[in-house]
Formats: sequence, structure tokens, C-alpha cells
Amino acid sequence: MKFIDCSACIGEAPVNRLIINHENYPVYEKVKQPKDAAELLAEMDYNGIDEAVVYNATIVNSGLVHGNNRLVSDPVNYTGRLHGTIAVAPSFLHESFLPENIYDMICRYNLFGVRANPKANRYMFDRITMGDVADMLCEKNIPIYISPSDGWEYVYAIMKEFPSLTAIITNYGLWGSDGYVYPLVKAYKNLYIDTSDFQEVTGIEAFVNRFGSEKMLFGTNYPMDNMGGPLATLIGSKIPLRDKENIAHGNIERLFEGRLLK
Repeated sequence: MKFIDCSACIGEAPVNRLIINHENYPVYEKVKQPKDAAELLAEMDYNGIDEAVVYNATIVNSGLVHGNNRLVSDPVNYTGRLHGTIAVAPSFLHESFLPENIYDMICRYNLFGVRANPKANRYMFDRITMGDVADMLCEKNIPIYISPSDGWEYVYAIMKEFPSLTAIITNYGLWGSDGYVYPLVKAYKNLYIDTSDFQEVTGIEAFVNRFGSEKMLFGTNYPMDNMGGPLATLIGSKIPLRDKENIAHGNIERLFEGRLLK
């Protein structure tokens, strides 16, 4: 089976990485971190993962513009088996965050999508602050990654304001989140959940039985999660092979094809 990891990280953060147990309950742990693409690819090879969508760790701890530039500075980070994502922020903070410049960067480097961390980067993801960027993402079908690590209310507020976003929920913690996830999946046709923290017993089966397999993407959230856990959970899930194929690679391949790039 082909596996495309929808969310992995390149680069070293501080010694201890932020690990989300569940919303508003973070811990900091020393984890093995891939300092470059070669180390990430080696980990992928060890686990049998074919491709991955990645971001650079410096967008979390060393500045968004710097982190985005670090990612695209070396083609190995966004070509071949790896596909890049960059951070977005309000367009008035830096010219690189203007919608036309974000779109140009995505097209120039064939990036998969973008990531938003509003609370960590101290801005509101609402119509007043991010309307121009969000409208461009909706128009061009460009996926955006959102984490409820600071609370699910942030995700609900973003989707309520921008219901047409193609949004991928990631890094949400290993405690069961069905009460948060199910209403979002039901309400928003372009919202997806990655499997990185969806490791509770029969969790994938329950999701697929209710919603089908088209709204779930295989992801590891590496290095905050180990790649083996999400792999074992999906492989061992009692769902039809066609659903496993959707989750493992088919759904994200359709998102790649759905982007409107020049």
C-alpha cells in the first residue's frame, strides 16, 4: 500500500518539543528530530512511507518569514518525495504574506498548502485580520493546516467565518476528540482530519462507518508523534481495503489535483 504522510516536520526546534496530550494540556519532551530532509527521508524509508507533506520547524520557534525561506532554500525540501507547506499570517505584517505573494510562492515551488498558528503567532484568524488571505485560499482550493492545540474553539471560529476553506486538522492530541471532530466533519464539506493522533481503539472504524473514508488523511505529525503508531493504527483497522487506500494516499492525491495553480 502506498502511504503519503500529510504532516511531518523538517528541522530542529529547541531541545524539548511541544507535545499535545489534548487541547490546553501540552508537555515538553526530548524527541528525535530530523535536522534535514535526508534524515526525514531515512525515517520514512524505515517505516515504509512513500511521500510526505512537510514544514520547517523554524516557523514555530524562529519566525515565520525565516522559516518559510528556510523551507524553499533547498529544493530537496519540496521536490521528489517531499511536498512543502509554508506559514501564513496577516498580510499587513510582511509583504510576503500578501495573498498574491503567498499564491506566487505556492505556484513557484509547487507547494501543497499553508499552515496557520494564530495564537502562537499572536493574531486573530478572522475576516478583519485574515480575510484577504483566506479568500485567496478558498478561491484557489489551497489546503490550510490548523491545530486545536490551544483549544477547539479556535478551529470552530475559523471554519464558521470561512466555511469554504479546505482545512486539515492536525496535532490535536491522543485523547479522544470525537465530540469536537464529528460536528466539524459533518458541517464543512472541505474539512479533513489527519490520523496522527487518531489512535484510540476502533477510532478509525467508527469514523469511517459514520462518514466514509473520504474526509480522513494519513498523517504522523512526526517528530511529535512516532511514525509507527499512525501506521499500525491504519493498517490494523477493520475497514475495507479501498477505504485504507483512500486514507493512505487517495484523498490527499485528490487535494493535490484540486489546487488551482497557474
